[in-house]
Amino acid sequence: MVLGKVKSFVVSYDCLNDSNVPVYSSGDCVSGRVIVEVTGEIRVKSLKIHAKGFAKVRWTESRNAGSNTAYTQNYTEEVEYMNHRDILIGHERAFAQCLGCCISATQALGQGICS
Repeated sequence: MVLGKVKSFVVSYDCLNDSNVPVYSSGDCVSGRVIVEVTGEIRVKSLKIHAKGFAKVRWTESRNAGSNTAYTQNYTEEVEYMNHRDILIGHERAFAQCLGCCISATQALGQGICS
C-alpha cells in the first residue's frame, strides 16, 4: 500500500515578507516546494498540484433615510487571482506508460507559479 510508505507530505510556500507568513498580493510570484518523504520505494502514476488564490468579502451597511425609514444594503465581491494546475510527476498518458516512475528517497519538487 502506497499510503503506508508516505512518511510526510508537505506543501510549503516561500515568504515574501519579514513576518515569515506566506501572504501574497495580486501580481506577486507564488513559489514554494512540495516535499514527499517515503519510507521505501513506491510507484507513482502522477503527482499533480492545483493552486487557487481568491478573495471574498461581504459586509452590510445600515442607513436612516428620514424619521421613520431605515434600510440595510448588502455588498459582496469575489476576485480570482490565480487558478493554476501543473503535473509535478508523470504525464497525462495511459497508466502503463507511467509505471516506471519511482520515488525511493525524500523527493523535493519545486515550482514557481506567477500570475
